[in-house]
Amino acid sequence: MKKYNLLLLILLFTMASDLVAQNLLKLEDAINIALESNYDLRISKNDVEIAAIENSVLNSGYLPTVTATGGLSYANENQSVGFNDGSETSIDGAETESYNASVTAEYTIFDGFERKYTVQQQGENLQLEQLRNRQEIENTIVSIYETFYDVAFQSQVVTNLLVNIENSADRLDRAQRGLKYGQGTKLDELNAQVDLNNDSISYASELSQLQNLKRSLNLLLGQAPNTNIVVDTTLVFSAYLDEQQILDIAMTNNIEIILSNQNILLSELDIQINRAQFLPKVTGNGSYSWNENQNPPTNFALSNETRGYNLGINLSWNIFDGGARRTRTETGKVNVLNRQIELERVNAQVKTDIYNAHELYKNNIFTLQAETKNVLTNKANFDRTKRQYSLGQINAIDFRQAQVNLINAKNNRDRAKYDLKISEINLKQLAGLLLER
Repeated sequence: MKKYNLLLLILLFTMASDLVAQNLLKLEDAINIALESNYDLRISKNDVEIAAIENSVLNSGYLPTVTATGGLSYANENQSVGFNDGSETSIDGAETESYNASVTAEYTIFDGFERKYTVQQQGENLQLEQLRNRQEIENTIVSIYETFYDVAFQSQVVTNLLVNIENSADRLDRAQRGLKYGQGTKLDELNAQVDLNNDSISYASELSQLQNLKRSLNLLLGQAPNTNIVVDTTLVFSAYLDEQQILDIAMTNNIEIILSNQNILLSELDIQINRAQFLPKVTGNGSYSWNENQNPPTNFALSNETRGYNLGINLSWNIFDGGARRTRTETGKVNVLNRQIELERVNAQVKTDIYNAHELYKNNIFTLQAETKNVLTNKANFDRTKRQYSLGQINAIDFRQAQVNLINAKNNRDRAKYDLKISEINLKQLAGLLLER
């Protein structure tokens, strides 16, 4: 019996050491860590940054283009020149040097409002990426809730098993003392020992599963997989979530519905951009250039230099491009219709999800109430059975059954608690209320 008492002490010490070694990880802290370190959220933030860069004035098309060019050339040639009077001049190694430099600016004065709609589209694309970032945050937070509560539930399963081991060890101790004083049988001792061994095996298995769940949580938090964490198992439930209220809020705040509306807007801007290409374009340009040439004596002018401004306006109108623009415009209209149908489907899907989620939510409320009562009943039954067993009024089988019933009831109640909290979180996500704080 001493070795089982030692085992129990080691198990209890291990659990206590973990709790003392660090502060409890609260859910709020876990979410804050994930918002900074979660891998998917970091990528999503960068996508928003890219959209913000593309939405800047430098990508608007409203700024002019400025080009600078320059060059020089050199020639060394043998030249022979004949004149009208019949004379002739020959020069060996005649050198010719040319220099040029210019700065040219071009600006689109009018492009059929294509830039206007493109800039609007870039702004809406930024809004789209921000909405996707919100969606990624919501999904990540829900995943954190689920994994965090899985860890919390598994922690309580492990704790319940420790209590179960303690009860089994006490039963073995009683069986050994009974056998010593002639009040029991060897079979009682062997059965008690088998049950204690099974409880210890269950504990080791559930503890291993707890460690695996902690690694999954660390992955979500963006932490090293084996970071030691002890989660807070405290639960605080929100006030009752009314189904109709959730539905009303979701129609304007659900992220899927908002994204569908945003996609419709972007598709409509695509049509405007394509229509703008039917109109003429007016561009203006201006340049300042300098040219200088140094010529050999065979040239009539030994040197010449020019410098000055050049200004111009160009009009271009692509009257017919084979029907490509009209094709893009017509397909864009159909695409808008598809986006509108998609919005109808999303609305129906969100309503269906809310009805289903609220049904589960109500059922989980009832289940938790029933499982809580069940724990109280099984606790009273176990306490009574324990007393009767100590007095020899019932056998070990009845005691074991009461013991198993109690731990199962505790685990079912704890599972019901976290299931209810998760169903509450899912309803808030569907309503778009998950990030309201």
